[in-house]
Amino acid sequence: MYQRMFEAQTLLQKLSDVIYYTWRVPEAERHDSAVQRNKEALTTELKLWEQCLQQVGEGSFLAGKSFSLADVIVFPVIAYAVRFGLSLERYPRLGQYYSLLKDRPSIKASWPPHWLENPQGMDTLKDL
Repeated sequence: MYQRMFEAQTLLQKLSDVIYYTWRVPEAERHDSAVQRNKEALTTELKLWEQCLQQVGEGSFLAGKSFSLADVIVFPVIAYAVRFGLSLERYPRLGQYYSLLKDRPSIKASWPPHWLENPQGMDTLKDL
């Protein structure tokens, strides 16, 4: 459980590197090498999470058959990626995990209100 919690911070950092660079740096000032490097690092990280979820098996939570603190920490990061356009078809295990958790009452109750008002989100990660 603790390992997954700490690994979530790495995923969040790599997501943030891609999202905020694209969001904050004007297109004319972006360095293609920085964009590419950030996207490659995030893609590698997403593939590691795919492998992790494959190992725990379909319908399982991150630390076993029960919802745990690891899921409390990791799910918002995955939801954040989905909000910014991550293709769950390209990452089917992440998609299964997202689907498993998104309808839990505790998650529904804590969903950001502005996400409910505007469910579309952005497409920053659509090409990963």
